[in-house]
Amino acid sequence: MPMKLEEVRGLLIKALKQPRWNQVTGLEIAVGDLKAQTLGLQNQRNFVSDGRAYLEPGESSLIHEAIWSFIVQGIIVPGLDDNNKEWPFIRLTDYGRRCIEKEGVLPHDPDRYLDDFRQNIPNADPVIVEYLTESLQCFLRDLQRAAAVMLGAASEKAVLLLIDSYVGAVSDPTRKGQTESQLVKAPSIYKKFEVFEKGFPAAKADMPKTLTENTDSLLRGVFDLIRNSRNEAGHPASGGMISRDTNYSHLRLFIPYCLRIYGLISWFSSNSI
Repeated sequence: MPMKLEEVRGLLIKALKQPRWNQVTGLEIAVGDLKAQTLGLQNQRNFVSDGRAYLEPGESSLIHEAIWSFIVQGIIVPGLDDNNKEWPFIRLTDYGRRCIEKEGVLPHDPDRYLDDFRQNIPNADPVIVEYLTESLQCFLRDLQRAAAVMLGAASEKAVLLLIDSYVGAVSDPTRKGQTESQLVKAPSIYKKFEVFEKGFPAAKADMPKTLTENTDSLLRGVFDLIRNSRNEAGHPASGGMISRDTNYSHLRLFIPYCLRIYGLISWFSSNSI
């Protein structure tokens, strides 16, 4: 069965990390070889010259489509050097080189990114997944302000679920009532998070180190980064522009950030404070 575009996109990202390609043909060969490795077909070449033998009809066109989408996203550009400025020569941009040097899945491969998110957080709230999906699609289309707003909404939903689980774990009725009252009066997600932060240290002593280590940077730090970008993007008075690099970084941070949030939610659901 021929590969789908999302499968080709994932293999193309792996091919871009390999050396010795500078033309479209080189990437077709690399994707074909990677497909063969995935399916265990390396020993079935039988005198065929290169990896294109593993490509089924239509797959070469999908590779070209993925290549052009990466050109639009600024990962690669036509041309190699001053002597080879035109197609079919291609090369990584500085931004593309920074992307492929990173470990893990990239936001530029949204299907694998979402698969990785679901594998890490299988019980993620559907609202978070929906906003995250829209953020990725906006990111791919260079709608960076929209991507920041959608990611901010995903983050806010996750934090609200965290706060709800924290309140549910408070065993003292008086303290629970006070906390609930403070949250009702809090006018923004920022103020609600502050209510959570004030009460959180009392619970940390009983938690495993895996949940409390680097909490300030992983929770408050990422929360503020995503929230600030969302506010800049979503308020016309500020007229703030959100860069592709900013959204790229925030999307890369979102999975470990959300994983920590859900780890805390799980702990609060099973323990009293």
